[in-house]
Amino acid sequence: MKLLQPIFQQDGLSEFDRRLAIESVLLDRALAGTDRLKVSSLLAGPQRIYFDGANPRISTPIEVQPLPDAPEQDFTPDVPGLDPFEALFVLYKRLFDLQIVTGPYEAKRARVTRQFQLLNPLTDLYELSYLVPILVDGRPRALLEISDSYYLREAYFGKNKSRLMVLVGLSGMTIIFGALLAISIAMPIRRLSRRLNRRLKAETLVEQLAGFEIEAFETRRDEVGRLYRNLSRLHQQIITLFHDKERFAADVSHELKNPIASIIANTQNAMAEATTAERAKFAAIQNQAVRMNKLISEISEAAIVDHDLVAAKRERFNLSETIGELIGFFEPAAHAARLHLTFDIESHIHFTGLPDRLARVVINLVENALSFAGPQGQVHIALSKTWRQGLVLKVSDTGPGVAMADRTKIFERFYSAREDKEGREGNSGLGLYICQQIVEAHGGSLTVTQCPKLGGALFEITLS
Repeated sequence: MKLLQPIFQQDGLSEFDRRLAIESVLLDRALAGTDRLKVSSLLAGPQRIYFDGANPRISTPIEVQPLPDAPEQDFTPDVPGLDPFEALFVLYKRLFDLQIVTGPYEAKRARVTRQFQLLNPLTDLYELSYLVPILVDGRPRALLEISDSYYLREAYFGKNKSRLMVLVGLSGMTIIFGALLAISIAMPIRRLSRRLNRRLKAETLVEQLAGFEIEAFETRRDEVGRLYRNLSRLHQQIITLFHDKERFAADVSHELKNPIASIIANTQNAMAEATTAERAKFAAIQNQAVRMNKLISEISEAAIVDHDLVAAKRERFNLSETIGELIGFFEPAAHAARLHLTFDIESHIHFTGLPDRLARVVINLVENALSFAGPQGQVHIALSKTWRQGLVLKVSDTGPGVAMADRTKIFERFYSAREDKEGREGNSGLGLYICQQIVEAHGGSLTVTQCPKLGGALFEITLS
């Protein structure tokens, strides 16, 4: 615009000479981009074009090309396939057109201000125009229009396709690197996991621990080999622990119960020849020996139960029949103690587990309920199975119940909530602990609450 102002300041120039002067300036080879430049007069009166870079008066030399002798081959258009870059272009174009495309400018306002427009007349063609007035002494004398057009598709593919190809290449390298990691690390770990899953589906923990070895992993020097060797050592330690617990239970039964049995027998013989005062002392010794014998029996049983829960083979049995037989065993004792033993047992309920150990749970819970129910009390046993809760066994009584503070403590070892001295001396505090261990080993839970109907304790076992 600064180059053209001196030309319009010369009032003595004719319109033709002014046009020649403008062309001589704008057609200089030192200027670039004049093919997109247009200079015209103001809109008042007939508009005069001084310069149009798109249609210059000086035409290019004519080139002559001879026609080929052979006819050209028929043109066969390419059928476009699925192009992800094309899909991205169409998606982004719709979003960005809302922000960059403007309405057409008002040319009349170019006398006083500059005008700008960006139009999208075709699918991917954009026309950019900038209209600037040429001022002489503060008055507009002509209009300078700079315009350009470009195809967004070409710009998009020209710049971004190379970048996207680089990203595709990097993605391919990442996939190859990931595949190498999967072959060297992930797949061996997956193989080890599958072996563990097969072992964990065994019926006993002894079967789970057997056959764990994988020879190919023993000689590996990477992290997978270290992980396998650590698991193998842990596996051997667990097997040793189970065997030690089994031997401990046998040693306790043999080494401790025999001397206690001898103490009980000797005090019994001594009581027959002792005086009245001595008889009371021998009776106290005998009672403590009997209590110690019972305590050792339950400790031994707890160790045996732990061993059986991991070593004994589980089987599918009719739990309804098992509990029915136990109820028949307790009915005479309940009748002798003037207690009401009621039950509601759903028939044909089968379960996979250890029948003897689950029967021990029922025996312990019913014995506790009978001891707490009191004279003329009631003990109720219920067994049901639903799709939502699974298998549910409930034992409730009319006793004093379990205090809120003791409802978690009663499942601890050697803990007893009995208040009377006689009850504490005859109870080792291991019964409910053993029950909880057995139930949890079968994948269930044992809880105690207040029975809303009988008012006493309600022990509930849930097995899935």
